[in-house]
Amino acid sequence: MGKDFTFIRNWISFHFMGNINNFSYCVVNAAGSNLSAYFHNSKNIGFILWANIAFGLVSRLINTFLIENVNPKLKIVVNCLFMIIGLVGVALSVYVNFGFCIAAIAFVGIASSFGESVILSYMKKFPAELVNGWSSGTGIAGVCGSLFYIAMIAAGLSNSTIFYMMLPTVAVYFLLFFFGLKVPNHLDSTNSSSSNNNSSQTEKQSLVKKDQLIEDIDDGGGAELAPPGETKKQRYIRCARLVWYNAVNLALVYFFEYVASVGGGDLAIKKDPNNDDFFIANAFAIFSFCYQLGVLISRSSLQFIKIKHIGVITILQGINMVFWIIQAKYKMVTSVWVLFILMVYCGLLGGASYVNIFYLILHDKKIPNEDRELCINYAALLVTVGITLAACFILLMDHTFLLSEVPSDSSSSS
Repeated sequence: MGKDFTFIRNWISFHFMGNINNFSYCVVNAAGSNLSAYFHNSKNIGFILWANIAFGLVSRLINTFLIENVNPKLKIVVNCLFMIIGLVGVALSVYVNFGFCIAAIAFVGIASSFGESVILSYMKKFPAELVNGWSSGTGIAGVCGSLFYIAMIAAGLSNSTIFYMMLPTVAVYFLLFFFGLKVPNHLDSTNSSSSNNNSSQTEKQSLVKKDQLIEDIDDGGGAELAPPGETKKQRYIRCARLVWYNAVNLALVYFFEYVASVGGGDLAIKKDPNNDDFFIANAFAIFSFCYQLGVLISRSSLQFIKIKHIGVITILQGINMVFWIIQAKYKMVTSVWVLFILMVYCGLLGGASYVNIFYLILHDKKIPNEDRELCINYAALLVTVGITLAACFILLMDHTFLLSEVPSDSSSSS
């Protein structure tokens, strides 16, 4: 049965909002090697990843525990301001210093993390299938962002010009939220009336009619209802218990993949200043593109395949991380094209974990409807924790056992 116009309209809006939400974040990651080299701080590339995510953790915590009931429209307006400050700040940083650049990148990261936390929570008003629109949008953001940066560098544009060029995306993001999204009336009414909870659950089941995964998820019975007189603290603990396995797996996968794609990818190829091969010279940005291509493919795969045993993905990504660390140290694989393919694989694992875990949470009947938003925020929070820890581990690697592999900052790029 075909989707109605409202569903298609919302899917498109969520898709492009997801794209824009993560676009600047992904451009910063693709530009990480060039930015750190420009400021003669190649061994501190981990600070760029850290700034891009660590303060986002704070914004997620604030959204989850302090401003859960604040109007999401106000949150989106504030988030647009964060986007503008971040982009303008990075553009201006080339005239200031590395510290100013890190501060500006922090705003880019806040906007990405806070925006994702707000939108994923807001999605409880919509059919659960729309998470695929958002996740594929965030996936394609990586491809668009890294490809955009590679193209602009190839065209000879400076980092400053590149970040100024991204400002119009903020206006599109704003317009999509306020004029593109339309809350379905039947789901909006169920959110405002507890008497219709059963019909809401029936509706969610109808979205995935023949999906046997739902039966597998719900084999433990119905939702774990809140006990009478439950305090706020007790609710937080109960919800953490409901979602801990999925959330921890997501954190681990993100830790593994960022150590591999940023820490390992930055040092995977021997840099030779006398080699003017475009693919070698811009390997880090191309690695970013390959990684994001894998993420896009797997985040868009939910309509075709759903994975229940997400722990397998975590194990595979952990093995993958070990390979990239060894590659960074010993340069065993000499073909850059083989490494490009292996980085696509890294992205495939990460995207598959992301989309399947959020799908599982949205469909888990053990989670009461009124607690689903908090559980989603827990999982999104653990993503940020995983990447933050990865940034710290990359800094540790680049200052210890991989220090000899970090190139000297004898050249810079604009």
